[in-house]
Amino acid sequence: MDTPRSHRLRNWVLLAAGALCLLALDQVTKWLVVRNLAVNEAWVPIPALSKIFTITHVQNTGVAFGQLGGLGWVFMLVNLTVFVGVLVCYPRIPAGQWPLRLAATLILAGDLGNVIDRVRTTANIAQVTGKLWTALPKAYVTDMFAFRFWWVFNVADLCVVTGVALLAWMLWRTEGAQTGREAASREAENHVPVAEGHGSE
Repeated sequence: MDTPRSHRLRNWVLLAAGALCLLALDQVTKWLVVRNLAVNEAWVPIPALSKIFTITHVQNTGVAFGQLGGLGWVFMLVNLTVFVGVLVCYPRIPAGQWPLRLAATLILAGDLGNVIDRVRTTANIAQVTGKLWTALPKAYVTDMFAFRFWWVFNVADLCVVTGVALLAWMLWRTEGAQTGREAASREAENHVPVAEGHGSE
C-alpha cells in the first residue's frame, strides 16, 4: 500500500526524470546545431517550408526569444530564483494536480537548459579574456528554430513558455471555479426560504 512518503518520493522521481529527459533533448539539439552549422548559417529541413521555417544557428546573448541582447547574464539570477521556486512549491502541489506537476517539470527543464549554456559560455569566454565581468555580457545560449513570423528559440525556451502557459491556464481554471462556487453560494443565500411563524389565536 502506498504511503504519503512513497507518494512524495514518486513525485520527486517523476520531476527529476522528466526534467532530465527534456534537458537532454535541449542539450543534444544545441550540440548538433553547433557541430553542424556555422553561426547564422541556416539549414532547411523541409524544402517546401523554406520560406517559413529553417534551422538557424544563433548565439543569443539576451533572454528568451533573443530579447534584451547582452543582458542574458542578468537572467541567470532569475533562473536561480525560478529553480529554487520550483523546488519549494513542487511538494505543495495537491495530489491529482498532474497539469501543475507537468508545468513545474517543463519550467525546471527549460530553466536549467539555458542556464547551463550561459554558465558554460561565460567560462569559455573568461578563459580567453581572463576577466569574468567582461565575459558575462557575452554569455549566450544557442537558439535554432527560426520561423519567419517569430523569434528564434530553442527547446528550453519552448519548455518554459509551455510550462508557464499551462500554469496560467490552471490558475485561470481554479479562479473560475472559485468564482463559480462563490456565485452559487450567494445565489443560494438569496433564495433561502423564511419560515413562517405560527402564533396562537
